[in-house]
Amino acid sequence: MAGSEGSSKVVVPVEALRENSGRIDRDRIRNTTEADIEGQKAEDNHPGPEHRGPVRVVIGGPNVSELRAKFGISQEEFAHRFGISLRTLQQWEQKRRAPDGPAKLLLRIIEQQPEAVEHVVRGRGKRA
Repeated sequence: MAGSEGSSKVVVPVEALRENSGRIDRDRIRNTTEADIEGQKAEDNHPGPEHRGPVRVVIGGPNVSELRAKFGISQEEFAHRFGISLRTLQQWEQKRRAPDGPAKLLLRIIEQQPEAVEHVVRGRGKRA
């Protein structure tokens, strides 16, 4: 079987289709071993784990969805109220991105003292 990485296209020889009438050989699937799979990956030039790039580790921070639910407000209102990009907030809630150091700190302050953040966002905070 061949195909480019990231593609869902599988190339199957026409003879194999004719032979099985396009049916799935469930016995063959059940009897496939890990060694068989590794051999198929090698045949397909499939990269092993050592070639897949770095593992992304997300270190826990405040749960943004729960924090917003605590206030009982929409994503739009939360973002506007605390000076956060709506798209960024959505990415955090969908676990596509994680808040970094300064954002984690901001979220912790919002957890404990939301009025202070609102005060600064509205431009009433003291400036140095």
